[in-house]
Amino acid sequence: MRSRLVLNLVLLVIIAVLGALAFFEPGKKKPESIPIARVEENALTAVTLKNQDTIQFEKKDGHWRLVGPFAAPANEIRVHQLIDIAKSSREAEYPINTEDLAKFELDKPKATLVLGDTTLLFGGSDPINMRRYVRIGDTLYLVNDDFFHHLTAAATDYVDKKLLPEGAKVKEIAIPGLKASLGPDGKWTREPPGEAKPDLNELATLWATARAIDVKRLEKPAQGDKINIGLAEAPSLEFTIVQREPDVILARSDLGLQYELTSETARQLLNLPKTEPQANQPPPSDRSDRPRPEAAPAGGKADPAKGAPEAEDEGGEGTVDEQGDE
Repeated sequence: MRSRLVLNLVLLVIIAVLGALAFFEPGKKKPESIPIARVEENALTAVTLKNQDTIQFEKKDGHWRLVGPFAAPANEIRVHQLIDIAKSSREAEYPINTEDLAKFELDKPKATLVLGDTTLLFGGSDPINMRRYVRIGDTLYLVNDDFFHHLTAAATDYVDKKLLPEGAKVKEIAIPGLKASLGPDGKWTREPPGEAKPDLNELATLWATARAIDVKRLEKPAQGDKINIGLAEAPSLEFTIVQREPDVILARSDLGLQYELTSETARQLLNLPKTEPQANQPPPSDRSDRPRPEAAPAGGKADPAKGAPEAEDEGGEGTVDEQGDE
């Protein structure tokens, strides 16, 4: 009996090992992933994305910038994500005839990406596996679509959300209520003088690293208090506080852009005091701002046409209010 049990266990182990070998196929190389286009990223100096707009990027001094439809520092990560689309693995490929373009929604591409000399046209999706049709030259590719949201993004989504250039060194700060400048000796002088706060080195660091949570086009001329940030190796930058509530928005008229800040970031950059809740401030549901019911006659009875008095319904609240008023 025991020998049969041992034999069965040995057979189970052998079956499990053979199953693992068949599944993992050790020693067999997986097919190499082949990109739909081979693009040398380091050699690229221009990228163009056409969707609802035409968004153009140029690389200068090793950094990408938006040059159309407006000029602004580009979000380098987002630009690299665009370029990486060319590395998408081809799942299938076919020669394509111009008569078949409409079938794949490539007669009017949903987006066009130009990477140097390579042009990628993006059509619809395979209805079965939801793979994207991509045309390069006379070849149709099917690729897994995990990138299309980059192709449909607006130009402002590709703007760097940092308020100042990368690596900026702040030497002058002029915000409402405070002016400060960094001297050759590395010490700050301020106007008005003599105040201990804020720490100007910390304030300069906050400006150099501050990021917006959203960037949009400036739709009208900026009006409001001015902010001037002087930089050590670049021209000074001017911002306008175009909105303070409910969110603080700073505009850069030279770029035609506005930057939305979190309340805490705005408070730190503008040297605003922390807002503390008032201890005696009544909650929004407090009845102090509601009309008081008409006083009831002696005995606590009210005219039935006017409803029961609040004093009887809520345990004499009216009496407590009168004592508090005194």
